[in-house]
Amino acid sequence: MELIKWWMLAGFLGIVLFMVVSRSVIKPLRWMWRGVMYSVIGGVVLLVVNWIGTFFGFTIAINPITATITGALGLPGLAYLLAVQFFLI
Repeated sequence: MELIKWWMLAGFLGIVLFMVVSRSVIKPLRWMWRGVMYSVIGGVVLLVVNWIGTFFGFTIAINPITATITGALGLPGLAYLLAVQFFLI
């Protein structure tokens, strides 16, 4: 069993090394960075909406899924989350 883990780690590191040497890693890393940034921006927007929403008696849970929806879709994503919050929950 320990041998399988060793070979999996060696294979993974080999793939990463190949991606670094061939410089094909830049585009996937750029996409991952954008995804992380959209999620962070979505989380900040949800934080502001929750802060304002406490005055009106509603909040939206802040988790990676809702932050990604808000960050990636923008205002339509936020409207979707608000509609789900009001009508389904």
